[in-house]
Amino acid sequence: METSSKIKLFAVIAVIAGPFLAYNGQQEKERLAKLEQEGVTVDGFIEGGEWRKGRRSKSYKLDVSYTPQKGAPTKQTFQVRSDFFSAHANDTKVTDPAVKVRYLPSNIQDSAIIVGGSTDATASFSMGIGAFAIGLLTLGIMFLFKW
Repeated sequence: METSSKIKLFAVIAVIAGPFLAYNGQQEKERLAKLEQEGVTVDGFIEGGEWRKGRRSKSYKLDVSYTPQKGAPTKQTFQVRSDFFSAHANDTKVTDPAVKVRYLPSNIQDSAIIVGGSTDATASFSMGIGAFAIGLLTLGIMFLFKW
């Protein structure tokens, strides 16, 4: 495949995938805003965790138990940032088990986050807008110059 065909393919993928990334990022922003306005914060306790190293990235997860207001005790696994994981656990044990969990009373399991530690997916909004714009610009330049 020649270079101009690869560039066109990349641009088309960016134009198609960009809006999907932006939509997902916007949904996450709205969910976090609602969580900030209507959420309830309770104490949680880290029961364990793990980190995995892949080819290009690492993932950090903590198993946290908490009791929602007017609810039964719940245990949930949260993906967290590396600095938060390091502050609360190491390779072999949990060093600081106390955390705060925030959730929406209407949807406890799906809305819960660890305050100050859960990963943030709102950056996909900006990445999606950027990918769409770059893809559209690239296709426009290629069409304009008949590349």
